[in-house]
Order: sequence, then structure tokens, then C-alpha cells
Amino acid sequence: MANFHPSPLRLARARLREGFRAFAEETRGTVAVESIILLPLVVWMYLAMFTFFDMLRMRSMTQKATFTVADAYSRETSKINDTFVSSSFSLFQQMVRDNSAGLRVSVLRYDPDTDRYLVSWSQKRGTSGGAALNEAAANAMKDQLPNIAAGDEFLLVETWNNYQIPFKIGMDDFEMKSLIFMNPRFTSQLKWDDGTA
Repeated sequence: MANFHPSPLRLARARLREGFRAFAEETRGTVAVESIILLPLVVWMYLAMFTFFDMLRMRSMTQKATFTVADAYSRETSKINDTFVSSSFSLFQQMVRDNSAGLRVSVLRYDPDTDRYLVSWSQKRGTSGGAALNEAAANAMKDQLPNIAAGDEFLLVETWNNYQIPFKIGMDDFEMKSLIFMNPRFTSQLKWDDGTA
């Protein structure tokens, strides 16, 4: 009887097949491998949840601070001056804990004949946001302003603060803006004190 000698190529294929079969059936260390693969994803998801929660917390804090400032203006019966605006800006900065915030307070009225908003006065404080509101800017944001009766005035308080993402999860720092409008509560108009009698 003749001895069968497999060719080296067949022998190599058989050993390779056996090696793959043994590798596929081996289950030791799978937890460690899965952990190494999934741990970065789990850590990223935890940091992302923390970041989104902090972002929503800051958004809520900004809205509440803006509403508080607007409410203080709506209750004022005297003329508004530079000191009042600067003090309300300091209050806003303290409430949102941001020294680079911005505040713009404006009093607007609607003219139905021209279908335009007119700015009675506007004051800006801080480094964030734009300049004091003018009529062109007010009418450019017409879709964000309320519909009011002819001749009525309303108070518009806008705030900006810079939100810094606590963990870099694929988002950059950004500016949060809040916009609140309300009517004066105890007077028909909120006047600006320009220093003249």
C-alpha cells in the first residue's frame, strides 16, 4: 500500500482552516475585547448627556434671568436712566454668572399706516450681541415681534450670553440669545430720561 503524502499547499490550507476554526470557537477574553470597543462610546454618551443637561440648564437660567429683568422694567413708573440700565445689566450678569453677557432694552411701538415698528428708545450694555436697536433692525425681526394695537408701546428685552461646552463632544461654544417682550404694567409708556427736564 502506498503512503499518501499531502502536498505542502494542502497541508498549509488545512492548518489555516484549523487555526480559524479554533479562533472562532475560542470564547476566553471576549468581555475584555467588547469592553475595550464599547468603553469609549459609553464614556462619550455619558459626557454628551451631561453636556446637553448643562446646556438646557443654562438656557433655562438665561430665560428666567431675562424675564426677571423685563419684569423689573415693566413695573417701573419713573423714567429709565443709564443707572437703571447698568444696574439691570449687572443683575443679569450675576444671575447667569457670565461676565461677557449682553443686554439690550428697547421700547417699540407699531405704526399701522406704514406697517413698521418704531423705536422710542433703545439701550445696550455688554460685549455680546448687537448695538442699540434701530428701526431697520427692529423691522428686520418683525416676525419675532408681537402684533399690537396702533399706538401701543411694548418693552423688548434681549439678552446674550456665551455658553462654553464643558466637554468637547463634537460641538463648539456658542451664544445663547433670549428675547422677551411685555407691556408696561402701571404706565402707558416707559420713558427714557435723557437728562433734560
